[in-house]
Amino acid sequence: MTAYGEYQARKRLTTRYQREISSYGTHGDPKEAMVEANLTVFGGFGDPGLPHHYAGVYFIASGPFIKIGEAVDPYERMRPFHGGNPHGLELLHVIARDSKYARRRLERELHRRFNHLLLPGHLEWFQNHPELTGFIGSSCSEECYP
Repeated sequence: MTAYGEYQARKRLTTRYQREISSYGTHGDPKEAMVEANLTVFGGFGDPGLPHHYAGVYFIASGPFIKIGEAVDPYERMRPFHGGNPHGLELLHVIARDSKYARRRLERELHRRFNHLLLPGHLEWFQNHPELTGFIGSSCSEECYP
């Protein structure tokens, strides 16, 4: 099963715990509450078994392109891109950031850093270039495999 397929299966499981999850809805941002509830229901940091399933700045590959964006739930963010996508999607890495402010600030920094690779007419899609993939690989090795 693909990581996205596994993600969908876990979302269905989450609906079984709707009462527990809804109890978090009274605190702040509902999307943040859903992440907190998932952590409570599934334990650990993010859903177990899904790589890079936590809030932060994500890198999604689609054929010769890479999207840099921020999200509380990167797999949920991938959903709109799946329809009609001829290349398929792969979540390469997420740089974890808890607060929305920190995610947006890092996202802006990365957009500026790789601005020369930006696809014309796009705001968050970049060329799949060795400079960008090298950054992703080094960031992942530092954060994911201590």
